[in-house]
Amino acid sequence: MRAGRKRSGRLSVRGFSIVMCAVLLTFACTPRSFEKPNVATTPPSTAEDKQASFQNELEKMKTANLQYVFVFRRKDGNSIDSEDKRFLRASLPFNNRVVLADEDKAVIVGSNFKFPPENTDALRMRFNVEDHSTAEQPK
Repeated sequence: MRAGRKRSGRLSVRGFSIVMCAVLLTFACTPRSFEKPNVATTPPSTAEDKQASFQNELEKMKTANLQYVFVFRRKDGNSIDSEDKRFLRASLPFNNRVVLADEDKAVIVGSNFKFPPENTDALRMRFNVEDHSTAEQPK
């Protein structure tokens, strides 16, 4: 009988050890409800940040030695959609660089080629156009 008790004592110590290890591993591998989750939040971008980003993109066009730099925006102030992009691609055959900026509300186009007058007229009818060119462009 004595051997039976001893044996059952050993099993209970081993069993207790296994259960404790399993419990510790479970708590070690799962998030604990009493801790605050470590959520990386980005602060909302301000109008100043958006303007700085737009100005940065515009400055990149100018420092790339592009003679003609234009900014196109929809007249209703909405974002540039796929139809607008198609129209711009068709109307700007000689562009070197095109960048979507200002939360997709502006397209900055840089080129070293003079735009044909018929293209600029069609673009001015559809978009508000800002001319940031260093070269003379017909208005």
